[in-house]
Amino acid sequence: MRNYIARTLLLLVAASAIEAASVATPNCGGSTSSKNIKLVNPANPPRECEYHVKAYSKYVCQLRIDWAMTLAQPTLRSEGSGLTYAECSRDYFEVNGIRLCGTEVWQHIYVPLNATDGESVVDLVFSLADRAGASGMPTPYWDMTVTQLECPAGASVRSLDLEEEEPTIEGRASKIKDGFFVAPPGCLQYFPQSKGAVKSFNYNDGNGIYPSRMNYAICFRRDADTTGLRIRAYDFNVGDVVSATTMMTDENCYSSDSTNDLDADFLMVPQATFEDSHKHATYFCGSIKKDVVITSNNPGPLMVLFNSDDIYRQNEAGFAFTYVVS
Repeated sequence: MRNYIARTLLLLVAASAIEAASVATPNCGGSTSSKNIKLVNPANPPRECEYHVKAYSKYVCQLRIDWAMTLAQPTLRSEGSGLTYAECSRDYFEVNGIRLCGTEVWQHIYVPLNATDGESVVDLVFSLADRAGASGMPTPYWDMTVTQLECPAGASVRSLDLEEEEPTIEGRASKIKDGFFVAPPGCLQYFPQSKGAVKSFNYNDGNGIYPSRMNYAICFRRDADTTGLRIRAYDFNVGDVVSATTMMTDENCYSSDSTNDLDADFLMVPQATFEDSHKHATYFCGSIKKDVVITSNNPGPLMVLFNSDDIYRQNEAGFAFTYVVS
């Protein structure tokens, strides 16, 4: 996993080496239009630290944000109905309407920034709870890399190829194009390498809590000769099926008769098949005690979807799986 993360970050740096020889390091409240940006928490961060990322060129279409952080865990709140939900309210990182908190070890997300249509700036905000007199609050920490990805007009961005071998900046700087990293529209996360690992937000080695009210797409790169996606889930605790000791599927995870999205935590894998039993399913939830292998060969965009509802119950630590695109 660490080798994959290091490899991805090195490729991103190499991809931009020609266009930008330096990396911008703005302080809280600062603005930058650099292609490559490094954001690190100050020694004594303010209650709110905001960064303003301005478009590097008229061809910028996305920001890829890779980061590690330690913030307060989600707060478990109860409403009048007695239901509990997990909310990032004490500390949080916010961008494009998404709030994340807790512990991350090199996660990433994509944020649209369509400079061609007149969008010119994206605000990244770290908001911190008052530490005065508080106990049990972690020391705030973040280490973030922001890369502005360009989509040249008329280019088929994902047709630009990149051989998968050990990268070196010297050998790759003149070959790598942003197109390899540009995500399909609508993807919050995108994994362009043919193999790697995926974890839910605030997974924290299975000790975290994923936020409530999440709904997002995790996408993978499809080439002309791609035949399918193979997922090996090695940790999976999703949904309110607290007593489950196996992975549950379909209507055990999501009722088609429901008029709302309560009780609907699931990972959706289109046209999926269990490798051992050959059983077909689309929605996956519950818990596992051993590795579960799922394959998918759906046409069109190669992706899985994650949804979390309004309700938090114990055992909602999230998921971790490795993948291979073949």
